[in-house]
Amino acid sequence: MAPASSAAPRTRWLRICLTALAVALSVAAPPLLGVTRAAAASPPNIMVIVEENQGYSNIIGNAKAPYINSLASTYASATQWYGLTDNSLADYVALISGTTGSYGSPTLVGELATAGISWKAYIEDVPSACYTGPGVGNYEKVHNPFVSFKSITKNPAQCNRIVPFAGTGGFASDLNGNTAPNFMFVVPNVCDDMHSACPKGSNKIQAGDQWLQANLPTVFGSQWYRSGGIVIITWDSATTADKSGWNTGNGGHIPTIVISASSSGAFGYGGNHYGTLRAIEEEYGVGYLGQSSSAANGDLKPAL
Repeated sequence: MAPASSAAPRTRWLRICLTALAVALSVAAPPLLGVTRAAAASPPNIMVIVEENQGYSNIIGNAKAPYINSLASTYASATQWYGLTDNSLADYVALISGTTGSYGSPTLVGELATAGISWKAYIEDVPSACYTGPGVGNYEKVHNPFVSFKSITKNPAQCNRIVPFAGTGGFASDLNGNTAPNFMFVVPNVCDDMHSACPKGSNKIQAGDQWLQANLPTVFGSQWYRSGGIVIITWDSATTADKSGWNTGNGGHIPTIVISASSSGAFGYGGNHYGTLRAIEEEYGVGYLGQSSSAANGDLKPAL
């Protein structure tokens, strides 16, 4: 048996090693599903803009979308990103809840509100703040996922954050007035998001490209963006003929562009809308929701 004088140092050394191992394991372990991590001390500024029904090959390299292609070549362009379904509402819901049809699930904006992180949804042509009625004019209700969740519509403080794109308290008003929230979710109307040709016979891709060119300079000139802002432009799904997917779903191969001071080059890792949500959750330091907890659905964070 070793003398006590030599056993004591070995015991202390063993305790130090075990402590270091425990710390390493706690750092490396991923957050458990449903467990909320500590929210970011200084929340980032993130904007998501959702376009409609165009596949990767319809947009990237298309001469009718020169502005979008200039963004894709200047900033980060995800080359292997996918929608989940050909159902618009399901794809939009996936981006804020990690599911495609469970309207009772927790939402990203609910997590943000709990963490004290500001948010707003800017919906072009919605008649009024917290409007929960049917589509009217060029506003399409199924492109507004927030009103499908009673956790939002039954809470006036949250529901009133769903606002018209234009006017006082709208997109340009908030950005120019330095009152924009940390998280901005932007939905153009059906004439501006490449969903419909307005007027009939016009080129809807060109119209969507021109809408972005008209509105993104407001973002780039804002304090919101200069303070480390990140803009994610994505599409709900590709054309109905494209049934491809990544890990799950069949919404087709879609363009997804990440604009920030540090974003550049082709982003070749694969993923889908759940991977977009996962990246946003990681940036804000909130828990993973639904299928965003699975790394198999990708993670857009390295492109941010």
